[in-house]
Amino acid sequence: MKIPILPALESQQQWLSFSAQQIPYAYVNSPLTLVDFQSTFIQITDISKNLRDGRQAQKFSVGARRSSSAAWQLIESSQWSLKRLMAGLNDLEFTSNVRDNSAINAHGELTLRQFYAKDKCVISPLLLQPLTPLKTMPKAWFLQDIKRVLSCEQYSDVKWLSQDPMLNSCAAVLMQLISHPQGWRIDRQHELLVLSLKKVFIMHFRPVIDPPLNTLITLQKL
Repeated sequence: MKIPILPALESQQQWLSFSAQQIPYAYVNSPLTLVDFQSTFIQITDISKNLRDGRQAQKFSVGARRSSSAAWQLIESSQWSLKRLMAGLNDLEFTSNVRDNSAINAHGELTLRQFYAKDKCVISPLLLQPLTPLKTMPKAWFLQDIKRVLSCEQYSDVKWLSQDPMLNSCAAVLMQLISHPQGWRIDRQHELLVLSLKKVFIMHFRPVIDPPLNTLITLQKL
């Protein structure tokens, strides 16, 4: 799933455009958050710039069971500013999982929750770099090259060397390389690349780097 990154949610029009998306789920750069607008609740994950494991992030749930009007009234009372909303939520004291909090209750049915996120894969978007396809075969392989190859599916002949259920797909390996780069090693065996994590072999594959288009055209002319 590709998650969009919005610059801000600081106006009524920005909120309405966001909620009208087919899946209103996006990172926001300022304040750095992950906003999930569900049917009657908004869930907002407060993200630090170096977050690599979503389970370490504080998450807020705002809304009511029967209608989205409670969430919308709270957003409006925050002057359509996500910054103001987050500042108000961070100032509250939450004593348990679910409590009505009169300090910010703009609607009689409004319920606020604060808890730790459960999604390990949520990471700071600031850690993500554009993963564009490799154009030439590197002389030496680094983790950023491997991430680009896996992201752009520039590989073949994949063989799994581990039974780890958390690392049984290229997408899972890519996420681990992004969120937890420590402990990974790249070895080369002829035309194959072997990835290992903390001295445990995970997978090997053959990188497939297509030549640039101008090279193909030159070869065709010859």
